[in-house]
Amino acid sequence: MNFWVNQSMYNILLKIFCYLIFVLFITACNGFFEKDNTPEPAPLVYMTPEIQPVQGWSTRAGTGTGDDYLKMGFSVSDHAIFTTSIKGTVTSISQEKGLQNWQMNTDFPITTGPGIGDDLVVIGGRRGEILALQQNTGQIVWKTNLPSQAFAKPAIKNNIVVIKSIDGYLRALSTKDGHLIWSFQQIEPNLILRSASNPFISNQNLFVGFANGNLTKLNLSDGQPIWTQALAIPQGPFAIQRMIDIDADPILFEQHIYAATYQGKINSLDWTTGKIFWSHNISSYTGMIADNHAIYITDAKSHVWSFDVSSGLVNWRQDKLEARVITAPTIQDNYIVVGDAQGYLHWLNKRDGRIAARKYVGSMYTAPIVKNGVLYALTNSGHLTTYSLPSRSS
Repeated sequence: MNFWVNQSMYNILLKIFCYLIFVLFITACNGFFEKDNTPEPAPLVYMTPEIQPVQGWSTRAGTGTGDDYLKMGFSVSDHAIFTTSIKGTVTSISQEKGLQNWQMNTDFPITTGPGIGDDLVVIGGRRGEILALQQNTGQIVWKTNLPSQAFAKPAIKNNIVVIKSIDGYLRALSTKDGHLIWSFQQIEPNLILRSASNPFISNQNLFVGFANGNLTKLNLSDGQPIWTQALAIPQGPFAIQRMIDIDADPILFEQHIYAATYQGKINSLDWTTGKIFWSHNISSYTGMIADNHAIYITDAKSHVWSFDVSSGLVNWRQDKLEARVITAPTIQDNYIVVGDAQGYLHWLNKRDGRIAARKYVGSMYTAPIVKNGVLYALTNSGHLTTYSLPSRSS
C-alpha cells in the first residue's frame, strides 16, 4: 500500500517535472526564434564635410507610408511634385515655394507611387482600384478596377497607362477612359519581396522586371514580347533562398539596360536584343543610377557600389553605411546621394565614394530625386524637403 502511494506520488511528481521542463523548453525556443537578428546600423562616422548642402523649403505632403516598408516613391514634373500616402491622399506641391497646389482624398488605401504623363497622375489601390487625375487640378478623369492590387508606379506614355499588379500581370489601359488595351502575364513565385520595380517606357518599348528574375521587353502598342532575359537562377532548397525578385528599377542608359536582382547579379544588357554584356554578383532590391562613367547601386547590405559602365569592373565600394537600410542612389552635381531609415541623407563623392556630407531629414525608404539641380527628399511620414549645392564642387 505504501509502495503504491509512493509510486503514485512519484508518477505525479514526474509528470509535473516533465511539464515544467516542457514549458521551459517552449519558452526558450520562443525566445530563440523571436530574437531579433537584424544587424545593428553602422554608426555615423566622423567626417569633415567637403560640401555644405543648403536646405530650401520643407512642407508636409500627405501622411506618407508610416512604418510600412513600401517603396511607393513620388514623381517630379517640370512644375510640380506629386506624392501619395498609404491612407489615400494624392498631393501636388509647387516646385518653386513648396506650396500645395491641390490634394485629393481617395476612398481607398493607395499602394503605388504616382505615375505621371500625358497630363495625368495615375495611382493604384489595394483592391485593384486605378484612378487617373488631371495634373493641374487633381480632378478625376476616370476610375476603373482591376482584378488584383497594383504593385508599382504606373508608366504613362503615348496614350497608354501600364499597370503592374501583384499577380504578375501587366495591363495597358487607355489614358482617355481607362479601358483595357492588352494584358501580359509572367508566372510569379509564391514568395516575393514586399515591393516591386517600376516598369518604364522608351519610345514604343516597355521594359519590365518581374519577381521571377526575368526582364522583359515588350511592344508598348500591343503588348507583344520582344525578348525575355533571365537575370538570375534560383538557388537553394528553401523558398526564401530562391527569391530573385527584380525590385530595383531597371534603367536605360546609352543603349544599355542595367538591371539587378535580389540574391543575384547586376547586369548590363543590349537594349535591342537582351544580350548580357557583363554581370557582377550582388544582391539589390533598391535601385541604381548611371552617368557617362559609372553605374551606382545600393545593395541589400546598404553598401554603395560604383561599376565601370563599359566593363563592369568595380571602381569603389562604400560600406560605412552598412545596415542603415539606405535608398536607391541619385546624382546631384558630382555626388551620389542616398537616404536611410535612420533619417539621414548622405552625399558621397562620385570619384571614390567617400562621404562628403550628411543632413538629418527623417526616416525614408524612397530614393531622393534631383530635378534641375535641386534634390527632393520625401520621408516616411510625408515630409518633403529640398536641398541644393551652393556651387559645383569636385
